[in-house]
Amino acid sequence: MMYLVKRKLSITVISILLLGAGMGLSDSTALQAQVPKVTADAVIGADGKVNEDSLKAFVTWATAVSAEITSIEEGNKLRAAIYDSTGDYRSGDNIFLMYLTDYRGTILFHPGNRHVESIPADSVVDEEGTYVVMKMLAAGTDEAVRVEYCWNDPNDDSDNAPGATCKPSYAMRYYAPTIQRDLVVVGGYYQDLSALATPLPDIPLPDVTAADVVDRETLKQFVEGAVQWSDSLFNALGFSAVLHWKIEFRKDVSDGGFFKDGLTLLYSITPDGYVVFHALDPWREGRIVINNPDARGDTTFVRRIIDEAQSGGGFVDYYWDNPDDPNDDQDGTLRTTYAVSMMPAGIQGEYILAGSFFPSLVTSVEGAATEIPEDFALHGNYPNPFNPSTRIQFDLPERAQVTLQVLDLLGRKVVELPVMAFEAGANRTIELNAVNLSSGAYIYRVIAIGSERRYEKSGFMTLVK
Repeated sequence: MMYLVKRKLSITVISILLLGAGMGLSDSTALQAQVPKVTADAVIGADGKVNEDSLKAFVTWATAVSAEITSIEEGNKLRAAIYDSTGDYRSGDNIFLMYLTDYRGTILFHPGNRHVESIPADSVVDEEGTYVVMKMLAAGTDEAVRVEYCWNDPNDDSDNAPGATCKPSYAMRYYAPTIQRDLVVVGGYYQDLSALATPLPDIPLPDVTAADVVDRETLKQFVEGAVQWSDSLFNALGFSAVLHWKIEFRKDVSDGGFFKDGLTLLYSITPDGYVVFHALDPWREGRIVINNPDARGDTTFVRRIIDEAQSGGGFVDYYWDNPDDPNDDQDGTLRTTYAVSMMPAGIQGEYILAGSFFPSLVTSVEGAATEIPEDFALHGNYPNPFNPSTRIQFDLPERAQVTLQVLDLLGRKVVELPVMAFEAGANRTIELNAVNLSSGAYIYRVIAIGSERRYEKSGFMTLVK
């Protein structure tokens, strides 16, 4: 069946991200087979008409490609392709991809109108009063199914009666292993959602921008200013403030933004580790990361961020991959976070707002290097007593290869961790998991080998099981 494409009519493809409860995980084995590639350009022919079979094939192909995503990095590449107006997933303003969550039909990505992203669209119905989004969510995994909707085209003067123009869409579900959820890809859905957007209130910006972050103190000022700005925003707009949260926090200072400067950025999680927002990696949103490890295998750093935030605000150091440094793939680069707890107006529950940066990548306002400790110092372990994990903090006056040894009270070595590379700086951290040790008192020894000299300090710890 052929459908005439009216001028400026947007025929969209929607991937609906199912995050809610009650949706079972589906078997996407059939999607792993080879599926013919049908791109956005192929949906509309040279005669300006849309072939419904091609639209269905496009949805099937896009679903199969999406099902192959196995990492956050691949997901971010796909997102970039979705916004590319000349790529396989978008053909100008006629064919493009849009992502929604099933939480109130919230719009996650909308290449045609980013101002409506993060806005719930569950109340949007077609001209016949049909909640078409809910019908699309009922799609299965075997093949793309047809969902018809009726909409008045604002660019067609003759299309002025309810139901005068009915269009086809196709929906198909698959299981996404990266977020361990079902996703639904929908093609052919069109609605004018611009009226959902709300203007940004005139709220004064904080004194410290992301570009001003050069050390722990300026990071703290930056995050606390962002919290105050966010509180004012939510007091003014309630739930719809989430839209401006994401737009403003993702805009880099190089593009006139305030809250993001390259890899210095903000993110938000809930107390149970659910990622609400991430300025750099939107594909992390909707995931539970409470037990995720850092680059050196520390699975406690997210919990420590939450604990510091709930205790009134605090810093957490961990190691993370710096995408601009090809040499840190094994050990990662030290990254510092400052986190604060907040209770936004219009949203039930507590949220953690955190800012983070790589200390080794910034310099002070005067251009001098960030402060480096003059001496090697050991700050003890926390918690102490502990069971089964504890963290040992120390200061390094230079870059060094560091290891941790644990000895019993007779001086016998019972644990020795692999050597790790640490940058110079304060409050460096080693995580010790003593699950295989018996209860009792132990001596721990931090040994650091730098280019200038060898450093060594010891302390006592108590394991209580």
